[in-house]
Formats: sequence, structure tokens, C-alpha cells
Amino acid sequence: MLQNDQSVLELGFPARLTFETEGVRYSGSKRSVIPKIHELIHVLPIRSVLDAFAGTTRVSQYFKSAGYDVHCNDVAAYSTVFGRCYLDNCDVERPELDEKIKFLNHLKPVDGYFTEHFGGEDGGAGLVKAADGKKKPFLLKNTRKLDAIRNEIDKIAEDKIEHAILLTALINLLDQVENTLGHQVAYLSKWAPRAYSDLVLRRPRLLAGDGSYRVTRMDARKISDRFDLAYFDPPYNTNNTHTPTTRVRYASYYHFWTTVVLNDRPQSVGASNRRLDCSSDTLPGAISKYESTKYDQVLKEIEQLIAGVDARYVLFSYSNKGKVGIEDLEKLFSRYKVLAVEKFSHRENVQKLLTSNREWLGDQSANFEYLFLVEKE
Repeated sequence: MLQNDQSVLELGFPARLTFETEGVRYSGSKRSVIPKIHELIHVLPIRSVLDAFAGTTRVSQYFKSAGYDVHCNDVAAYSTVFGRCYLDNCDVERPELDEKIKFLNHLKPVDGYFTEHFGGEDGGAGLVKAADGKKKPFLLKNTRKLDAIRNEIDKIAEDKIEHAILLTALINLLDQVENTLGHQVAYLSKWAPRAYSDLVLRRPRLLAGDGSYRVTRMDARKISDRFDLAYFDPPYNTNNTHTPTTRVRYASYYHFWTTVVLNDRPQSVGASNRRLDCSSDTLPGAISKYESTKYDQVLKEIEQLIAGVDARYVLFSYSNKGKVGIEDLEKLFSRYKVLAVEKFSHRENVQKLLTSNREWLGDQSANFEYLFLVEKE
């Protein structure tokens, strides 16, 4: 624990900090919120931080760049891969990486699982055409490259960190040629201009660091380590009262990244060829308690999460469009020493703005992000 009279500069933190991070398009991404997070925490006497719902790890990347010791956690397999790439790895040179990326880029395309389930062609006038009649997220030229590259990564990676770096490079580029609006439960009926680009791998933006970094994949409430600051950004679900089942499920929204990481060729179902194991709320692991449609259950989970974490400070991020109302969150945090409550406009994910999505996604008022900073002790 740092002493209260020590400044971040005295402790070796960067005098000038940029907020550049790297990641795929993601519902609930905190890319634009990072400067706000920095404003709240950079004056606090903290060294160790927990990012318990790391997602694409953008906030964890910021924590590392800012000089903190970071524990990066999420239940998603792809988040673990991103964490190993951006947190566990501190060697930004890695000269062997460029040769391996060059090798992967020159592989001969092949037909495989990804081509069969996720590849289509231009049927004329930019319309998506596929043998099974379904809309597809990628052109055949890119799924064939994916099939070749994904199998080879397992063969050439020297260790789990290099494996993660190569997978991250692959996912980052797939995201740039994906024919979607940022999630993988529905695909566009016409090919977007980005979809015609070629899949050419580039090295990720690797981060140097001399701190302590840990990456885990577990229930956030089971993390028992001690931290100076715990940052929580749990899934928000939706505050819509008209839909009987959950509509925002991260396991379903980003099923394709899970399949790319695991390379397990799962049984697929539905119009978007989702993994069977994330196709229903009733399946184990398909939905978290924070994504439940039951208001009281979600509030209870958040309450127990805050109470149970072993940290001096807690920074909690939530949206006014989330399942739990802001007034109830304010009551919850009033039990602790409230240091700040920040409210600011935050642009929603593009799929929320579509007319066809408005009814089932709920509240159409202005979207605001809230940051609650409290001291527990």
C-alpha cells in the first residue's frame, strides 16, 4: 500500500500518459471512458488494481501503461487471450514475431470449419450469398485464410504468451473485415465495404512494463487477493421491462471470438451459427448473474461483489440503461465513504441505435455512464 503523502510521479508513474489502447469493437467498451477513470484515480495512493470484468482489456491496458500492478480477470476465453498479450507480455521487441506473422500471412488458403459455417460470397449488388442461405460475417477469401492461419498458430507458437499474441493479431484483423455492427448474433444482408479487405495479420501494440501482472479467468467474487483499487464494470443487461428473456448476453454476442480462441469446432445453431453452448439462458455458463432479467438478483450480486472485495477503493462503472436503477446504486454506495460520483454522456453501441432494435433494447432516453468511487476503509 502506498503512503498518502506519496505522489504518482515520486513513485515512478509516467509524467505524461496517453490513453491509447487496442481492441475489437465491443458492446460496453470503456475506450472513451478511460480518461474519466484516470481523472478519478491518478491522485489516489494506489499501486495494485483489479480489473474484474476486463472484456477486451482496454482498461487493463491503461492501468499497465499508467504504471500500476494489474490483476486482469474475465470469464471469457478471448479476454484471457487479450490479457496474456497485453498484460502478461512485457517484451515489445520480439523479433521472431514478425517472421511468424509473415509466415502466417503467406499460408495457402484452405476450406475448413470457419469457411463452412461463416464464409459467404458476393451474390451480386453486394448481397451476401452462401450455400446454406444464411447471412455470413466474412467473405470466403477471409475464412479460407482464417482456416489456414488458425490451425498453424497452434503449431508454431513457442509458449502460451506467444500463442496469445498471434491469436490477438488474428482477432484484431478479423474484427476489421467482419460484416457485422459490432456483435455476432446477426450479420448484415449486404457486404459492408470493410468486408472486402484482405485478412493480413499485423503485430499487436505490445506494452512494456516492469510491474506485477496477473491474468485469470474466474468468477470475480472468488478473487481473494488484496488490492488498493478494484475496478468493476459488470455486464449491464437492459432495463427494458417488455422482454421476458435476456437480450444482452456477452457469451452469445461474441461467440465467434470464443470459437476462434478455442478452435474446438463446436456444434452451431441458429441464423448466425452460434455455439450451441451459448444459445440459451438455461445452459451452464451461457449467462452471468449480472445479465439476469431478475432485478433483485442483479442488485444482490452487485451488493455482494462490492462488500466482498478486499480493496481500499472501489471504482464502479454502470449505465443508466442498465438493469439496476441508479438510485438503488446510490443507496448501495452510501454505505461507504463516497469520494466521487461522475455522470457523463456516453455514446451507445451502434446496434442500439437501429430502429429494429429499439423496442427490445428498452429505454430510448439519453445514455449516461456513471462512475462511483468509494473508499471502503
